[in-house]
Amino acid sequence: MSFNSKQSTSDQQMKEAFAQNPVRQHNTADLVASLNINTKPTSERKQSVSITMTPTMKGELTALAKQNGYTGLSSFAVEIFQAVLDQQSKD
Repeated sequence: MSFNSKQSTSDQQMKEAFAQNPVRQHNTADLVASLNINTKPTSERKQSVSITMTPTMKGELTALAKQNGYTGLSSFAVEIFQAVLDQQSKD
């Protein structure tokens, strides 16, 4: 247990966000079984991208992101886009 109340709250928010996130639902046992801990994960440098949307849409998406424990719209959008790509690769 963390003595840092902000970290504890953040951890709880992340658990709730992923538990309720319909895009990323998965069986935990399958996830653990698929982990390959013997390889170093490759990381890719992030690149800034601009998209255009209505202010109403931006506000609603930002609120939805915060509701699900994300710090902002960008990290939420990245997760959504990745989930779409992951789903596409399964098909």
